Amino acid sequence: MSIRRWPLIGVIVGCVALAACLVAVLWRGDARGTAAAQPTTSLSGATGATGVHDATGSDASAVTVTNLVVPGPANQVSSSKPSNQDAGAAAASGINRVGSAEVPVRRYDPAPATAATTEPWAVLVWAHGGSFIHGGLDMAEADWAARQFAAAGVRVYSVDYVLASDTVKAPAPANDVAAVASWVARTESAPLLIGGASAGAHLATLAALDRADAALAGDGTAAAALMLEYPTLHRTQRPDAAIARATATLREGLRFDPDRISTMYATHIGEVSDAEAAESELVAGEIAAPRLALLPPTVIVNADIDDLRASGEQFAEQLAVAGVRVLEYTQAGTTHGYLNRPEESAVALASAQQTIDRLVAGARDEVQ
Repeated sequence: MSIRRWPLIGVIVGCVALAACLVAVLWRGDARGTAAAQPTTSLSGATGATGVHDATGSDASAVTVTNLVVPGPANQVSSSKPSNQDAGAAAASGINRVGSAEVPVRRYDPAPATAATTEPWAVLVWAHGGSFIHGGLDMAEADWAARQFAAAGVRVYSVDYVLASDTVKAPAPANDVAAVASWVARTESAPLLIGGASAGAHLATLAALDRADAALAGDGTAAAALMLEYPTLHRTQRPDAAIARATATLREGLRFDPDRISTMYATHIGEVSDAEAAESELVAGEIAAPRLALLPPTVIVNADIDDLRASGEQFAEQLAVAGVRVLEYTQAGTTHGYLNRPEESAVALASAQQTIDRLVAGARDEVQ
C-alpha cells in the first residue's frame, strides 16, 4: 500500500484537518450501555480560545466544556497483554504499570450551530504530548486543539492520563487513554477517532490497537481512524541527513537528538529488556507488521523542522507495509510542538482557515 504525502501550510490544519480528512472511512456504531462518568464542572463560552471558525460559522470559543472522571484501567479487567496481567507484582514493586483507578477527562461539545442535529459527526479521544512526563489539560496542545476540533463539529474527550515518573511506567499512560477510548466507544454512537500529539500520539496508537483487539473480542467498536500529530514512535530513529541539516540551528529545547530520545523512552518504559518491551508492546514503532495491520486508517502530520519527523515518516512506511491506509503530511515551516504555540503565526492561522472550512464542508458531505 502506498503513502499519500502532501506538504501543508498553517498552524492548525495539522490538527483539525486530521478529522476532516478521515470522515470518508468512518462508520456509525450502535449506542451501548455505559458506566457512569462523573461531571465535575461545566464551562460554556470559556475565554482564551483563538477565534477559529468552521464551515458553518461557529467559533472555537462557543464550545461547551465539561470536566469528567472516567473509570480507569486499575478498575477494569486486565487485557490480554502481559504487562497488564500482573497488577499485584507491579504494586509490590512500587511501580505502577497498570494505570489510574479514575482518569480525569475534559469533554468539549460543539456549539449547536456546528451540526444539523444535536449529535456530533464524530467523537475524538485526544492525548496531549509532553515527552511522557509533562503536560496537562490546560496546555494549548490539549485545550486549544480540542476547541478547534469541537468547532468542526467533533465531540472531544481530552485525556489527563497518568504521567511517567519514577513510580509510573509504561503501559500505564497508554492504558489510561485506552480506558477512556473504551468508555467512549460504549457511550457514544458517533464514529470513534483516537489521536494525539507528540508522546500523546504514541499513546493514541497503542490505545487504538487496544481498541482493535477489544472489538475483535466482541467488546465494543474499533476506532474508525487514528490521527497522529508530530508523533514520536521509535526509541531509535533512522538517520536522516536532510532533517539533521534543517534542525541544526534550532534552540536546544526544540531538538530531539538520539540521547534525548533514548532518555525519554527509558523514563517512560523503565528497566525492561527489549524482549519484554516487544512482548508487552511498549513501543509503537517496534510492533510487528501483523499487529500494526489491525490499526485503522491513519493520518500523520509531521512538523517540518523537527528531529522527530523521521519517526513519523518511518511509521507511515511501516503502516503502509502492514496494509494500513495512510495519509502523511508535512506542516511546512513548523517546529516540534507548534500546536502549543498557536498565537505565534496569525498569517498561517488565516491561510489555514480556508483550507479547514473546505475540508469540514467536504467531510460533512461524505457523512450526510
